[in-house]
Amino acid sequence: MKVELLTRADEPAWDAFIGAHAHGTFFHRLAYRDVVRDRMKHEPLYLVAKRGGAVVGVLPLFLVGSPLLGRALVSVPYGVYGGAVANDAVVDAALHDAAKDVMAATGAKLAELRNQHVPTVALPESSLYFTFVRDLPADPEACLDLIPRKSRASTRHARDKYGMEFEAGTQLLPAFYDLFARNKQKLGSPVFGPDWFEALVAAFGDDVTLHGVRHEGRLVAAVFSFVHRDLLMPYYSGAVPGTERLGSMNFMYWQLQRAGVERGLRRYDFGRSRAGTGAFQFKVNMGFEPSGLHYQYVLREGGHIPAVNPGNPKFAGVRDAWAKLPLWVVKRVGPRLMRYLP
Repeated sequence: MKVELLTRADEPAWDAFIGAHAHGTFFHRLAYRDVVRDRMKHEPLYLVAKRGGAVVGVLPLFLVGSPLLGRALVSVPYGVYGGAVANDAVVDAALHDAAKDVMAATGAKLAELRNQHVPTVALPESSLYFTFVRDLPADPEACLDLIPRKSRASTRHARDKYGMEFEAGTQLLPAFYDLFARNKQKLGSPVFGPDWFEALVAAFGDDVTLHGVRHEGRLVAAVFSFVHRDLLMPYYSGAVPGTERLGSMNFMYWQLQRAGVERGLRRYDFGRSRAGTGAFQFKVNMGFEPSGLHYQYVLREGGHIPAVNPGNPKFAGVRDAWAKLPLWVVKRVGPRLMRYLP
């Protein structure tokens, strides 16, 4: 077995491996690498393990420079999942050893591995984040029954009392982006530029979807989702403030699950949240069980796990100030900052 940097000749084998492996995710795909490289200008250093000429493991890494992280390797920037995907523990260990070599060669002070699955290599680990994944029913009509009683009532009210309607298509992209930017501003977080979403659409085609909810003809909520194999993953969203109490978000995610079933998808991934946040509780209220994520860190001697997350009190002042900026400033400055917040 040998581990080496990915070459163009091995790219088809990489994607085939990720497409077949249970631990492969949307963020491991090379099309995602290309979007991050081209839009954010981070350098990809992708490791591939081969045994007898066949790919038996991969580890996507990006070299990033950030005022918060310093010089670091991240697997994978702007994605909630990453880390090594390997056929066995021996391959997994070899990929992690190779990551240490890349750290030494690049001068990176750490490597952050955003594992969704339980790793076989013991490393310092953060328990900050949870994910929410469940199977979809075979019948789209059964999706409503998966929602607990109180949230199910809100979902029905959105449909029956308020007459909300669900629609799909990339024609929603400009309106979605405005809702998304407003939502990020309210949270005190920088925002991608519209070119990020346009690049994802161009790179993934039908494996990204865009859906929205209209109330009295007005788009009040929208969600930008990823598809990987049989899994549907809502990833970016936004809503008109106040419409949540009308059940707009409950309605949207119910309808999204229905759309996934109708497409033939079998699993639904509600994405990453921190315990104690409104997003975490919303997902629980929609009937999803949290499962801990295994974010690991390869550290230099004396290094420590970085506390770079929105819940860190040190960033409260910055978040509050950002939330008060005019929306046009958020849209103009936010995309420039996103490069440094991988």
